[in-house]
Amino acid sequence: MIRELLVVGYLLCGEVFCTEPACINYTPNRFEYENSVIGKLIYLEMFKTDATARIVALERQSQGASTPSPLAQRSSSTYIHWGMKSCPNGTTTTMVYSGQAAGGHFQHTGSGEYICLPNDPEYDKYNNINDGYRSLMYGAEYETGQNPPALGDLYENDVPCSVCLARGKTILMIPGRTSCYNGWTKEYQGYLMGESHGHQGKGYVCMDKNAEALHSSYSDLNGALFYNVEGRCGTLKCPPYIEGAELACVVCSNST
Repeated sequence: MIRELLVVGYLLCGEVFCTEPACINYTPNRFEYENSVIGKLIYLEMFKTDATARIVALERQSQGASTPSPLAQRSSSTYIHWGMKSCPNGTTTTMVYSGQAAGGHFQHTGSGEYICLPNDPEYDKYNNINDGYRSLMYGAEYETGQNPPALGDLYENDVPCSVCLARGKTILMIPGRTSCYNGWTKEYQGYLMGESHGHQGKGYVCMDKNAEALHSSYSDLNGALFYNVEGRCGTLKCPPYIEGAELACVVCSNST
């Protein structure tokens, strides 16, 4: 009912009817007439769209529902919780899927970055032939056997991961920090990890400080590997950084 009244009000109060003497005495040509009609139709459509949005907002308010801000409606982020089978507790996140960390073999120059493969894969067309002309994917292991500051008990175990959806949030991984900056909320804290300096690089990830094994088996199959990341002074300023110290990391979220 409100929608109909708004449209009628526009037709009566707008420029659809012209009563000025100048309008009565002037006869527009066909081009001017069609251009005027098209302009009014476009304006009317924009008016109806705006009116509909206002009506929906009024209806939500009358039902006691708050109207979410445009930012809250649009913004959402996904991130990988490395080393864990589930998403962090105590945060407004939803797990998309749980999986296994994977990537290219540490010795392969064409290896890809670390990814989180789901535990329930699906295949399209494929064959069972080990073809040499392929990009290759391997599972990932913890390489924490040499003087580890933490996670030493996970050495050579396979690495789990989970993909998390954070609704209405922006996600940021901060290397070299254990806490978030003002205005940001901690999703989880951990250690910065990547391939060894002599291997093919895959980028850096933030491994949860409470990381777990994918399963109970232990095997040294290599594949993609996760090593702690140390700082080296020189071009890296020391202080504030410390020579040989394993870098921490934190994953933070912001909803503003």
